[in-house]
This record gives sequence, structure tokens and C-alpha cells, in this order.
Amino acid sequence: MKKNDFLKKIKQKAKQNELNRGDLRFKKTIALLKGKGLLDTNLKIHPTPQIRIDVQDALWAGRNVEPRILEVLPTALLHYRGNFLNTNPLPVELEEVLKALRNDALHGPDFEGVPFEKMKHWANTQLKDKRTKPTREKKVPKYIRLKARHLNKIKSLVASGKFKDQTSVIEAAIDKL
Repeated sequence: MKKNDFLKKIKQKAKQNELNRGDLRFKKTIALLKGKGLLDTNLKIHPTPQIRIDVQDALWAGRNVEPRILEVLPTALLHYRGNFLNTNPLPVELEEVLKALRNDALHGPDFEGVPFEKMKHWANTQLKDKRTKPTREKKVPKYIRLKARHLNKIKSLVASGKFKDQTSVIEAAIDKL
């Protein structure tokens, strides 16, 4: 390929990228992700955390303009599903990623060329304003049967002010093991 042909292709690609950055699908997606604290950009886009966007628009923006969107999209779907329209049905590959992230799996499927480890990093990142808990810190309800004397001991520890609730007593006991 000649140098001039190569430069023409680069200029065409840059022009197409500039047009894509002006697309409303991209702007809405970035505004939401910026508003939620998942992405930042030097573009003059006002963060809008309450906007509702279509999942297909977010996928288009990630595929055609900014690949970082695909890194944080699974996390956004986990924590802020109410901000997305048309979430049923999601692409099968994306559903598999979400399932692996919910289960805090060590390994999972890649999505659109983005390694699972990068998506897991975002799912386990604490946002600055602490609006959501990372997936690794979410509590899972588990019911156990205790003898009355053990339950009374737990209640007395909470009443003494050493622990804020019964769960923290059990977690402290497990941590000491």
C-alpha cells in the first residue's frame, strides 16, 4: 500500500470517528456513564445520571466510537439496570458475562474483544461517592439455625455496643477462625 493511500484511509477513518462522536447514541451513553462515575471524557458532555438509554445504543457506541464503553457496560447493567431500556433479551454473550460477574467468578467469557478481567475490575471498583457496592462486597442472604444460648450471646454482644448488628458478630467470629 502506498503512503498516500494509507494517509487517505486514516483521514477517512478520522472523519467517520468525528461524525460518530456527534451521534446522539454516543452522547447519551457517555452522559449516563459519566454521570454514574464509570467513565470520564474530555468531551464537553454534561453528566446525566438519571437518563435512560437503550442497551443497543450503548453497544453501538462501544463498537463504533469508544471501546471503553464495552468495558464498563456490564457493570452499569449490574448496578443501574433501571437506566437501560430494552434489557430483555440481552445478547447471549453479555448475559453470560453478567451471570459470571454476579457470581463473582474468577474467570468468565470475554465480550466484544474485552477481557473478562477488565470487566470484573470495574464490577469490583468502589465508586467515589459510594453509591453502589462492588460485587465482591455484596451480602448474600443465608439462613442458619442457632441454639437459643448462642442467639442470646449474639444479642447481648449487640446490646453491649461492641457490634452494630447480629451479622457483624457472626462475621467477626468467622474472621477470627
